[in-house]
Amino acid sequence: MEMSNRRIFRIVALALVGYYWVQAIVIGPDGDDAERWAGGLSFLSNWNLTLNLLVALCAIKHEFDGQRRLDEPILAAAMGVNIIVMLLYWVLRAMEKLGEVVAYDSFADMFENYYVHLGTSVILFAEAVFYSRPFVDWKRSYGIYMVIFFGYIFWMEAFVSQRDGFPCGKTLVDNCGFPYEFLNDLTNSGRAIFYAGVWIMGNLGFAASFWLVRYHARRVSSEPAGE
Repeated sequence: MEMSNRRIFRIVALALVGYYWVQAIVIGPDGDDAERWAGGLSFLSNWNLTLNLLVALCAIKHEFDGQRRLDEPILAAAMGVNIIVMLLYWVLRAMEKLGEVVAYDSFADMFENYYVHLGTSVILFAEAVFYSRPFVDWKRSYGIYMVIFFGYIFWMEAFVSQRDGFPCGKTLVDNCGFPYEFLNDLTNSGRAIFYAGVWIMGNLGFAASFWLVRYHARRVSSEPAGE
């Protein structure tokens, strides 16, 4: 029964992340965002979807062939990235730093937004906590995490912001190109301070993920056989 439930979970997880990854990366954004130089890869949420897709593919492969999973260090790193995406999106949205909040055009649009910025993270954490061992080599995982973290910052600073002419800042009107509008209103030092704050938050998220996985493992190991 447990194997059947896990298999269904992994099939559903792969179907969801695969569908929305194709929508975000292959088909790409629409409207003004369709003109972006890097398309959907301008946004950290879509880097996150790509990570989650990789984990889902490796999980389903393991489900059917039983071979050793090589993605578990990446899974631990993905847990940290998911926390950053989830917390930043909802906090910045509440602060109206991501542009004007408008009503959803349809239930499908609302579901997509909640899935990309919340649901995919819940599913990834369920995979990590209940079905995987993501922190066997936490140092390696943290190294991968930092490569992704600073890699995205470098991607924005050196490429995306240099090739896109929008959006522009409201106060720094000559500062354009960063995919998230509020970044265009920050000076170089302001962005550095913001990135440092996100780095601290990300480290706390990584530590919390490590604790959660270890706590669940200890709880399961302490249960009497047959429970």
